[in-house]
Amino acid sequence: MKKQKQIVLGKVVIFFILFCLIAISQNVVTAQALVTGEYGTASGKRIVLNLHISNPAPTNLIVEQFLSPSNEITGTSPGAKKISSGKIKWLFRNTSSGTLSISIRLKSNLKGNVRAIVRYRDPASGKFLEQSVSP
Repeated sequence: MKKQKQIVLGKVVIFFILFCLIAISQNVVTAQALVTGEYGTASGKRIVLNLHISNPAPTNLIVEQFLSPSNEITGTSPGAKKISSGKIKWLFRNTSSGTLSISIRLKSNLKGNVRAIVRYRDPASGKFLEQSVSP
């Protein structure tokens, strides 16, 4: 009987340790996200991507917006560095904390889905990070 209690106690301890390790790893991942994003609008003739930049802000941000090549882009605000079929790319230098809104205007209603990738270097660790944003 005593041996069975020790086995059960051992299993409980192992479960608790695993739970703590998972919780700690989740906090580490969350702490690394210096930039988060959400779509304000992802339908119709306008796409708006809002990026929330924490403090300290990464020095530079690379933002790539992906959409179906059948969409005709009439403009972006701020102006994009490169526009190709199905991909729009921005490079933001000397960013500061706060919200950055990116707007894309289309000739006709959005066809297909959108998604974005945001890349930056963590100013504290120097680690290169990447965030995906989907509606």
